Amino acid sequence: MKKNRLEAFTDAIVPIIMTVLVLELNPPEKLSWHGFWGIREELMSYAISFFLLAIVWGNHHHMFLLVKSIDGFVIWSNTVLLFFLSFVPFTTAIVDNDPNSLFGSQLYTLLFICINLSWNLLRVSLVRANKSVKPLVASLKRDPKSIYTLVAFIAVFLISFYWHEFGMIGTFIVMLLWVMPYRKIEDAAKRI
Repeated sequence: MKKNRLEAFTDAIVPIIMTVLVLELNPPEKLSWHGFWGIREELMSYAISFFLLAIVWGNHHHMFLLVKSIDGFVIWSNTVLLFFLSFVPFTTAIVDNDPNSLFGSQLYTLLFICINLSWNLLRVSLVRANKSVKPLVASLKRDPKSIYTLVAFIAVFLISFYWHEFGMIGTFIVMLLWVMPYRKIEDAAKRI
């Protein structure tokens, strides 16, 4: 399989997940500004989840800029990442059903720990399949940002035991580290 097919598959699945996310939103009972204020928590969790998905999708695109070959390990690693991403609408709905739920907050953060672990699996599989692509290997082999993210997600999970509202907000704050994609990959791709 060529890398373009895997990228196209991912580019199709992530927008579907985003669409499912918006379908979970229910309009306010009273169509007014006051009514919209009443669903502010649902709108906030939707926005956070939407932009988290966009950040993952954008970084996925950048990570694949220098990829020359993929193998079965890459395909399955990418599939595992998509599997966990597909749970974002579900966990967002759980948080929406009870914004004060410790379980919902922790489940949301735990999902992003799983997404981070699957991201690292994909990263390692791409390095393994593209050993001859030096700029890719240099950018992905030792990726401190992925490790910092995992540690930060675990910290958010632990903090949410004491401040459950921090689960979703903390997850979003951690993901802001990823708004800027892999700089080395982007720079190397411009030189090609």
